[in-house]
Amino acid sequence: MKCVPLNRLFLLALSGAFLLSSTPVFAETIELTFSSPFPVQQVITGKVIKPWIEEIEKASGGEVKIKLFPAGALGKAPEQFDLAEKGIADMSYHLADYTPGRFPLTSVFSLPFMPPTGQKVSEAMWKTFEKEPKYQEEYSKVKVLALFGHAGGHFHTVKTPIRSMADFKGMKMRTANPAISKALTLWGAVPVAQPITETYQSLQLGVLDGSALPYEGIVVFKLNEVTKFTTLADLYTMPMMIVMNKKTWDSLPKNVQELIDNTTGLKMSAAAGKAFDDAEKPFREISMKKGIEEIALDPSELAKMQDITMPLRDEWAMEMEEKGLPGKEVLKTALSYTNE
Repeated sequence: MKCVPLNRLFLLALSGAFLLSSTPVFAETIELTFSSPFPVQQVITGKVIKPWIEEIEKASGGEVKIKLFPAGALGKAPEQFDLAEKGIADMSYHLADYTPGRFPLTSVFSLPFMPPTGQKVSEAMWKTFEKEPKYQEEYSKVKVLALFGHAGGHFHTVKTPIRSMADFKGMKMRTANPAISKALTLWGAVPVAQPITETYQSLQLGVLDGSALPYEGIVVFKLNEVTKFTTLADLYTMPMMIVMNKKTWDSLPKNVQELIDNTTGLKMSAAAGKAFDDAEKPFREISMKKGIEEIALDPSELAKMQDITMPLRDEWAMEMEEKGLPGKEVLKTALSYTNE
């Protein structure tokens, strides 16, 4: 057996150690799923979620990969929150009004005439969430990434234009939520709760006389093909959310959690609201090209409509208090932020 000098053994061991230490260690790719009930043509899915996914993947240097499942590929619209809570999807985009009663305090933002703009009401939603512990409890089973709403919804009708509150009498109007149903009743209309996916046919067949939606909604669901009049009102918004499965969140490395935190929260909420605001002008133009007549209510008439609905706010607060929830406090907080 040939003897190897001790000094050569030392050099060989040293070079081996150097080779081992210089071998790159590749972090395992983190693969996440994101579910949306809507196609990528929809404002939030296409203008907020998709770009955010691209931003996270790029900023993480490829450490994070997120696969988007749009158009309800993983579940129907009312199931989206459950998808994230149960871990069927790591993240999801959900509309609170699609699961009535599940987010009672969140429904403060469904009250009539709450949204000055989509961005403003979205910022108010996030700030209210941050300030009110009981509000936070509605989302205790998930990690909340964003809370937001669309620009104010208007009235779109088929045959009869709405030029004053008196024109609502007897009109069958698709309603957005229970609070808007109460407002429509106060004005003399007949509210009809119905999925937006069924509204086109109902308007076409005369089952409905009209619907309350932002311009984005009537274009996405093609209601501008059957409606002829739009009365501006900025009546309501629909509270929405982007949430993540808690176990998924807890399993992420700290650097990835920081990256997500830095790109969501108030920043994403405001961006989502602004995306809805920005969409109103082009969608309005599309509707105008269809020949729809746009009607601006006389300020005194609009003020009359608003005044009649104001008691609904106190009524909502009392309903929450009867459930043991701080309705008065949450209403006060929500109004303070929407009016900033």
